[in-house]
Amino acid sequence: MTEKRRRSLLYLALAGVAAWSAWLAVNEPASDADADLVGVAAPATRAPLPAALDSAVVAATKPQEAPSRLALARANLFPEQTWFVAPPPPPPPPDIAPPPPQAPALPFSYMGRWQEADQTTYYLARGALPVSVRAGQVLDGVWRLEPVTGGLLNFTYLPLDQTRSLRAGD
Repeated sequence: MTEKRRRSLLYLALAGVAAWSAWLAVNEPASDADADLVGVAAPATRAPLPAALDSAVVAATKPQEAPSRLALARANLFPEQTWFVAPPPPPPPPDIAPPPPQAPALPFSYMGRWQEADQTTYYLARGALPVSVRAGQVLDGVWRLEPVTGGLLNFTYLPLDQTRSLRAGD
């Protein structure tokens, strides 16, 4: 096929398609809106219903209205979606009992001891005040010196019955 013949066939096909499009445009209805119109007949008159019929029966026989096409067209086809799931709330903290009360630190420091026959007197310092004490004696109404064993002075805190030790410097 020569170039001239091919070109003339293409122009002929183009002219045919243009003529067919013009014919369709002239012979089709002006708009689709006219084609969508539907004629509605006037409702037929009915004889009055007998009084014996219940209004519920009448309501049940009415045709259900279909949703309009416009309402369907306005529906959101792509609603916003999320995959987020809120985490569960944290569990309540466990009920932890407060620690039992503890005896305070000893307010004394060891200064020395004096031994006479079978009695030993220990000299302690409370801040800047010197204090002398023997085994079994109560200091300040809350500390009692227990019998001394092995170079440790053991004091019992009387309100809680707890023991604290003080190292003797011997």
